[in-house]
Amino acid sequence: MIIMDSKAQLIVDVIAKVTERKMTIVNAAKLLNKSRRTIERYLQNYQKVGIQFIIHKNTGKAPVNKAPDSLKRQVQTLIKEKYFDVNLLHLAELLEVNENIVIKRETLRSWAHDIHHVKRAKRRRTKVRKRRERMESSGLLL
Repeated sequence: MIIMDSKAQLIVDVIAKVTERKMTIVNAAKLLNKSRRTIERYLQNYQKVGIQFIIHKNTGKAPVNKAPDSLKRQVQTLIKEKYFDVNLLHLAELLEVNENIVIKRETLRSWAHDIHHVKRAKRRRTKVRKRRERMESSGLLL
């Protein structure tokens, strides 16, 4: 079973109409806001594999550069037990030096957020400034 959103469904419907010669490629390109060449590629793929052409080939696959879950759990326990009082940049350096774990900063930040380790930066109140009253004469500052 193929699960499609409304945009994908519209593309499939339009390409089916083009295949049945109920719509031209130019009209389909205008309707879908795509180039003529893209519509032609859609047509070729539709004729080869059917409506499966609309689904990306990487759908459902894990990213190639994804860190393993075991490493994530290991780092999160280290954050909770050993490095609980350290900021993220320092944490990344400590993990690299002491534990031989190299993690990108953003990955480490998201993992720390998952266990509610990262605290929001405190915002200072803005200083209240009082406007200086205008002087009666033009050109006077004091």
